[in-house]
Amino acid sequence: MQKFILFIFLMASPALLVAQSKKEKKNEKAKTEVIEKPNISIDLDAEDTLTDVDLKVKKNTFYGEKTKRRWTVTEVQGRNQIEEFYVLKEAVEVDAYAPIVYVYDHNKRQIADAKSRAGLIENVLHGPYKRLINDVIVEEGMYFHGVKHERWISLTRDQMLTDKEHYSKGWYRDSEITYYDAEKTKVKEVIPIQYGKKEGTYYYFYENGRVAVRGYYEFDKKVGVWTEYYNNTTRVIAKREIQFPPDPYQKHFRTYIRKESDRFANVLYESPKIK
Repeated sequence: MQKFILFIFLMASPALLVAQSKKEKKNEKAKTEVIEKPNISIDLDAEDTLTDVDLKVKKNTFYGEKTKRRWTVTEVQGRNQIEEFYVLKEAVEVDAYAPIVYVYDHNKRQIADAKSRAGLIENVLHGPYKRLINDVIVEEGMYFHGVKHERWISLTRDQMLTDKEHYSKGWYRDSEITYYDAEKTKVKEVIPIQYGKKEGTYYYFYENGRVAVRGYYEFDKKVGVWTEYYNNTTRVIAKREIQFPPDPYQKHFRTYIRKESDRFANVLYESPKIK
């Protein structure tokens, strides 16, 4: 009997050794996994090195520049008209090609076109604009350094939309603009585009920035008087005036030259149709 028990023990020993070996390997693997597990604990007492984001909206600051609020009050056809707008606190340089640069004239207490485009200009409109008649908004838009920017709308006193225009720093947003230089600092030609059609004032510039040709498009048609200018350095003198149809619907209108002058503004020709 003792021999039988000894035989059974000897036969089972290899299996027990194998099982023990597997258990030891499993324990070692578990230890390894615990050791390699990354430490994701957070030190709540550590100093925060990131600056807090300023969530406050800076008052009277538009496109990153500080402004001052202004307004005008006038009477239009017996109704009270108020214009609310903002001007830059500091004098700035404006776009030399901009056809109109709006500034606030303190003496006349009204919005006016800047007399010059050179040097630093004060009281340049910048930021939101509203025009109200009897406390009802009838016009609203944005200015950027004195020129119209983004969306402009016109409304009736019953708040019916009458006009909507989109600008990009003075030009219609979809205008086709070409330049003399690769850096796009010298404008060559501006073809005004609105809603897929030529609409608005057309400009062609000399390379020195002076206006060479100016005219007007309406529904893809040239209308009104188109003017060619001399490249004078002292003053603006018209070289030729060409009369196109007054509106785009006159199909049988014959275009003609209204007037021609020399570079000293002496009239060389004037059409009898003017008189």
